[in-house]
Amino acid sequence: MNLQILSFLKEIGFSDIQIDIYKYLLLNKFGTINDIKTELNYSYTQVYHNLLYLEEKNIIESSENSKPKIFIRVNPKIALNKLLNVKLTNFKRNIDKIDEEIKAQESKSGKCLKDISFYHYSDANLAYENFYSLFETTQREIIMTALPPSLIKRLEPSLYEAYRRGIQIKLYFSFFDFETISNYLEIITDLLRKIKIEIIQTEQKTCQVIKYNDEIVNMGNILLDENYLNSIIFKEDECFHINGFQGPYAKQAKNYLEVLTILKRIEIEFPEPIKKILNTIKVTKTIKTRDLSSKSKMGGAKLREILNFLINEGLIEETILKEEKAGRPRRIYSIIEN
Repeated sequence: MNLQILSFLKEIGFSDIQIDIYKYLLLNKFGTINDIKTELNYSYTQVYHNLLYLEEKNIIESSENSKPKIFIRVNPKIALNKLLNVKLTNFKRNIDKIDEEIKAQESKSGKCLKDISFYHYSDANLAYENFYSLFETTQREIIMTALPPSLIKRLEPSLYEAYRRGIQIKLYFSFFDFETISNYLEIITDLLRKIKIEIIQTEQKTCQVIKYNDEIVNMGNILLDENYLNSIIFKEDECFHINGFQGPYAKQAKNYLEVLTILKRIEIEFPEPIKKILNTIKVTKTIKTRDLSSKSKMGGAKLREILNFLINEGLIEETILKEEKAGRPRRIYSIIEN
């Protein structure tokens, strides 16, 4: 890659892994997640997160209809010119935020925060990276309150990994939290359809209304294991910045949620046929297609569709054994341990 392009990408905030992935797509024109992770020796999650970032920057695009999904580079001349224009616009905005950044840095010393651990992000992308790390170390629960759909979309892959580790996930919301997103429940349910999560609708607002840069905005929270309280300041679907606290504030915030008036609880899990197949494989450890069909009372194209879904999700593994005698090979399925 041209050194000037490399320097430019670093200047606008691209990480080394994002640059490596982009270099791969520049050279190969396209690739799947597995292609890229095999070539660059990164994990599936790392590649997935960073491909989403590059796609949001409009320097790559994906083909929704192919399985597995293929990621394709956009014409570099067009894509990088657009990034340059965005950089200039953001630079002008950042000049107005110098005072805010200085105050945030001074706050880190704990002078006005009673010596509690504190971090601050005015760049939401840096905050996402912090959330990915925090989610990986979460031991028991993740609780979210009325967060904008754009944020939840970015966090979904990490929430999915947390769910697979057995972490309990809850989302509180009220119809009073958003003025213009009237179908918030439908949007969130669709975004989190692969995750086991409890969605709790409350009568009272779950997010606070605050003043930020002389503008009235919302503030939602993410609570992790009663240890971390993350306050997200946003308007509609745009996040402005994120404050994080470690200390008693997290437990206090959870206590507040527990006294709200609950109107409805909705639990999202895999559809019953998928759960039935998954549980059958878990019980037997390994199982042949014929036995799986017999135990689940399911067969044909429907069983194949579910098995393909579970394989693509990385939940089960398919092993093909060739028969010594002439005939179709046997397929054996087992759970992939985390």
